[in-house]
Amino acid sequence: MPVRARILETASKMFRTYGIKSVTMFDISRECGVSKKTVYEHFKDKEELVQDGVRFLLNRHEQHLEDFRQQSANAIEELLKEVEYIEQMGNTINPVMLFEMEKYLPEIWKDVEVFKQERLLQAITANLERGMREGLYREDLKLNIMARTRLLQLDMAFEPSQFPAAQFNMHEVMKEITIHFILGVTTMKGRKLAAEYLHIKED
Repeated sequence: MPVRARILETASKMFRTYGIKSVTMFDISRECGVSKKTVYEHFKDKEELVQDGVRFLLNRHEQHLEDFRQQSANAIEELLKEVEYIEQMGNTINPVMLFEMEKYLPEIWKDVEVFKQERLLQAITANLERGMREGLYREDLKLNIMARTRLLQLDMAFEPSQFPAAQFNMHEVMKEITIHFILGVTTMKGRKLAAEYLHIKED
């Protein structure tokens, strides 16, 4: 792996684990096995490293969305793969990082918000359209409303004030809100298929 990519990968992991302010350029260089001078040769300061790291993560997320779309047999399988990935990512991100980004690095945080409001919303809408074509989702869905509803659900799942980590298990939260969403948008055919994936009983 090229040195720049290795630094970026290492920094992204450390920011997700420990937050941004507590991680220094020296910490990153030591963890990466290069000198601090080498880190500065590729990134002028920590803010640029954070910005590039966030873009790196968003690009990776976008690629996963496309892979799930292509590799899934149907819309429900695609949605569940996305949920599993989002849950895995959520479990590797320290909420402190998100708080610090929003408070101290508004321009970088804007990139995250734009990604959610544009790319992620687009992916959710495309999944709903696919499910409708496949006869798995109801034909009368108001796409603009339901896509935003799903985005709000995902945001809420990662909101500490709503689901404190000390009281709630992330997997259970994601599973419950996903079942709630799927059962709300599916046809009878879709419900039967969802029950097979989710191992839930249908009356």
